[in-house]
Amino acid sequence: MDKTTGEEILKSAREEKVYMGTIPLMTTYGTFVINGVERVVVSQLHRSPGLIFDHDKGKTHSSGKLLYASRVIPYRGSWLDFEFDHKDLVYIRIDRRRKLLASILLKALGMTNQEILETFYESETYTITPQGFSLKINSRRLMGRISPVEIKDKDGKETIVEKGQRITARHIRLIDSNKIKNNIFGF
Repeated sequence: MDKTTGEEILKSAREEKVYMGTIPLMTTYGTFVINGVERVVVSQLHRSPGLIFDHDKGKTHSSGKLLYASRVIPYRGSWLDFEFDHKDLVYIRIDRRRKLLASILLKALGMTNQEILETFYESETYTITPQGFSLKINSRRLMGRISPVEIKDKDGKETIVEKGQRITARHIRLIDSNKIKNNIFGF
């Protein structure tokens, strides 16, 4: 140590060759010679995390029906594939393995059958009255559906929608203008 500057002085150094392993020889074409064989380095693609939505363009099913699918790619962990089949059932695949019904995944996550139904379907409440069954009408949900019952005006005299008839925008305007909230149909 130098007493005037306080700097450490190196007394001796030793140089020695250290074996770090074999490094392949690179050719002028950017390839490598490994064990006498010319090889190319190919990098693997890394899929970015996120959601991918896709369909088969109607090629899978004979009727040309579009079968939709989605893939969840996480930062770390298993990939989840959601697929619809030709009967509109939803299946999942975990890491491209066996197909399982999506309800099995939901049950594995702790949902009961009742919770699954409440999550994906709207419920209708029927009330028993002396005149028959009473059904609360939500006109926004009726558009395009086929009426299972006959819907009448408030007085019960004029029929707005026949049983088995498709409900159109005109029917919904009549239901709203008559302020029909409940529909009673007989036993």
